[in-house]
Amino acid sequence: MEKGESHTHLSSVADTQKADSPSMRKLAQSSPDGALMEATKREQTVEADFVSALLASHSTTARSCIETYEAATDLITAIDTLLVRHAEKCGFNRNEEFHRFGNSLFRDASGEVCTAAERLSARYFLENEKTKNERKHTAVVRSAHEFIELLRVAQREGTIPSDLLAKDAFKLIAQNITAVSLQDRGNDVTTIVELDAHHLMEHELQGCMQLADALIEQGGALSAMDKLILHQSAVYHRVGLMVPPVLEAIAHKGMAGSQLGIPMLAAHYVRSQYDDPSSVWQAIFSSQEFELIHRAVLYQDKKPESPSDMALQVGASSNATREHNIEAIVRISHLSDE
Repeated sequence: MEKGESHTHLSSVADTQKADSPSMRKLAQSSPDGALMEATKREQTVEADFVSALLASHSTTARSCIETYEAATDLITAIDTLLVRHAEKCGFNRNEEFHRFGNSLFRDASGEVCTAAERLSARYFLENEKTKNERKHTAVVRSAHEFIELLRVAQREGTIPSDLLAKDAFKLIAQNITAVSLQDRGNDVTTIVELDAHHLMEHELQGCMQLADALIEQGGALSAMDKLILHQSAVYHRVGLMVPPVLEAIAHKGMAGSQLGIPMLAAHYVRSQYDDPSSVWQAIFSSQEFELIHRAVLYQDKKPESPSDMALQVGASSNATREHNIEAIVRISHLSDE
């Protein structure tokens, strides 16, 4: 939301080259849908492989997904614009709130960040009679407090810079709260997909947190940063649904229409935060962590191929174990909510 209405940058040449995987080239040569697949080469290999599998199993749905996905640059801008306009409509003065922190460090002003997050949640869920809902306010504030505490712990663990600015921490938290509020408004438009703020925070997000805590109790290796990744995945995994064309598709096609927004546009939106150097996400998440959020969002609906595919792994920490557990936690939480 800090980006205003600026355009999301296209992927880099390096991304294009990396996405030209053997599976992509083979599909483009052999499938009548090859021309559509060629257009996705600028995306990461993981997205290309996702679309390849979708084409192989559901070609009609896949074509609709790809066509919408190819318009994603405009649609991502639309999501950012919706976030900004929603905040402004609710009276949130971004410049004033962000400048309030000056150049103070997060570690010295985390209490003030908490207060600002509570104030923003109240603006969305208490001060407007049309959207007033104390239960939603409580759930959003709880998640914001949890996020801020995870930032503190991550700093102590050394996975977040010690010189993180308070205003940057609040920018991300404000974007998250605004995204939840915007999705909550979408809940009035469609009853097919659950976007209610209380549901997103208390079922999707807390489901992830409970699974993470259970894994830690069993000796699994999950850091505060891993929990922050889970938080971002839960908040944004349905954000693609907020674009008007997607809501219209849901209204006309039911759940089949929702496939246009889940999960490809949400994953693309996460990537847009990495592609844009002005995104505040980059003050907190590394490129590896972006990839983990991206995969968790992209594969949220993926059905297990075997019991081990969803089993949480306890044992020696490794990049593969970390990736598996984060994806499995998001998928288990999401699938159990269906």
